[in-house]
Amino acid sequence: MATSNRPENTAPGGMSGATRMYDPSEAVQDRIRRRLMNVAFLVIVLLNVAQLRWTGVHGSGWLRVLLLVVAAAPLGISLKVFELRFKMAREEREQVLRELPARKRAEFLIYLCLLLGVGALNAPRLSWALVGVWLYDFLTYYHDRPERIRHLYAVAKTLEELRGFRAPWAWTLPALAWEVVRRLFL
Repeated sequence: MATSNRPENTAPGGMSGATRMYDPSEAVQDRIRRRLMNVAFLVIVLLNVAQLRWTGVHGSGWLRVLLLVVAAAPLGISLKVFELRFKMAREEREQVLRELPARKRAEFLIYLCLLLGVGALNAPRLSWALVGVWLYDFLTYYHDRPERIRHLYAVAKTLEELRGFRAPWAWTLPALAWEVVRRLFL
């Protein structure tokens, strides 16, 4: 039987991890953020129900909707960049965003141009792009939520996510490819 290296005079349950002080401003901001996410979800659902009622989606139109959702998903990172306004001073925020590599800024600019093209090709279904934005934000927010409540951690995580986001423009390529195939061969 293995012996424990734990001293005999420690607390029976161990230290149980370090606790941190409760910060009311961070808790309030987290609560507001979650409420806004819920309201945004309801608005998106209502917009999509209205879109389905007025123009409808039939057959291969659902594939176009799915590809539009995927193409718009990386735009969800813009919500996190916007949220930095509430966690950092303006000068600090502008400085860290300026420090983003030029290549990464160019990739996001290319992504936005391609996304505008995808949006123009799918104008009647544009409300579905909001689903992609919301899903990206929702999944990444709740993935790291236990640690994210701290402002400093949220800032560092957002900047790390911006720097590490590989080829955002590639998310639009399936939607563009499908439009080319659909218009040329179908």
